[in-house]
Amino acid sequence: MSNRSLLSALPVAEWPLPPGDRLPCALLLVTADGLVHSANATACAWFDGRTHAMTPLVRFLRLCGHDTRAGEIDAFMEGMRRTGEMRELRLALCRHTGERFSALLMGMPLIDPSGLYLGFDTMVLDLSRWQDREALVPYTHGEGLQAQLETRTRSNAMAMRDIDAFTQILSHDLRVPLRHARGYLRLMREHVATANDPLQAEYTQSAQGAVDSMKGVIDAVLDFARLSRMPLDVQFVPLGPLVRGVLGHLGHHAHAPTVDWRIDGRWPGVRGDPRLLAQAFSHLLDNALKFTRGLERPVIEVGWRDGADGVRVIHVHDNGVGFDRRASDKLFMLFHRQHHPLEFEGLGTGLALTRRIIERHGGAIRCESSPGQGCRMNFTLPGDLASGAA
Repeated sequence: MSNRSLLSALPVAEWPLPPGDRLPCALLLVTADGLVHSANATACAWFDGRTHAMTPLVRFLRLCGHDTRAGEIDAFMEGMRRTGEMRELRLALCRHTGERFSALLMGMPLIDPSGLYLGFDTMVLDLSRWQDREALVPYTHGEGLQAQLETRTRSNAMAMRDIDAFTQILSHDLRVPLRHARGYLRLMREHVATANDPLQAEYTQSAQGAVDSMKGVIDAVLDFARLSRMPLDVQFVPLGPLVRGVLGHLGHHAHAPTVDWRIDGRWPGVRGDPRLLAQAFSHLLDNALKFTRGLERPVIEVGWRDGADGVRVIHVHDNGVGFDRRASDKLFMLFHRQHHPLEFEGLGTGLALTRRIIERHGGAIRCESSPGQGCRMNFTLPGDLASGAA
């Protein structure tokens, strides 16, 4: 009788330990119901199998039940039970140290003379030394997602470094020549005052305006870049005091006292950064005031309602000049303007900054408007379901 037959004839409890404890591969004896009966020293070192006695093979190999590889191993064992033939399985495993490696499982079924399936012995080879490791053992779905996450994290880190470099250029390298230009223009204004040359004074004033406008553009881009990467100080924010505080700071508008303000009396609480939310409300109300200027009866309405999934839907509605809805997709772009600068001042940054603030809070903003029919801004913010109106 061969050694294999002798081994197969023994009860499982009397199976010997796997030979070759010094081999660079893991050797395991597994029972018919998938329990690791014994393992060599290499297997224990790889998988920390000090308590391996009668441990399920899947658990011994450090896999959890919902892992797709557990199903592959179950199919691997069932195939040997059904066919009685040697089988191979390639997959990715992890040592107890967390090191990932490509593995080849080679299983040989153990069958007694009567044809009873007793289990199998298996050799686990480490194939990680192969250069085409990922082609040999494809990532599982979870490992693929993890690899994608790591790739995107690296890409985001590179993008943030580029943004930092860009903001450094804006904040220093572009400001220096602007300061020089402002200095020379100041000297020109002093010269023009003594030369009494109206045309030269006009040119100097135009150049000064262009420099000031460029400075405003740089400041706006810096604000936009900082807004994209600054951490949010998220807390419970009662919107009532916040809205009243923003309204109090809008008194510098000459026609603010003439506006028919229609403000909700009770406001909810939301989750967010109070400073940034105040900035968003300030931009929207400032726009509403600007574009109702000159009306005989300007009306600005600010209110809210409950939306789906606990969000707050807030609106700012005015009866001003409105916008062309065909260009609404560009309305929230940085420096995009719907009106000529001679009609309404500004760089066209307020709505772009507002959208970025709302989106960073997990919300969205849209505009409903027509020329001469006013404008209605609707945006959402995450609510605090435990809060009441204030």
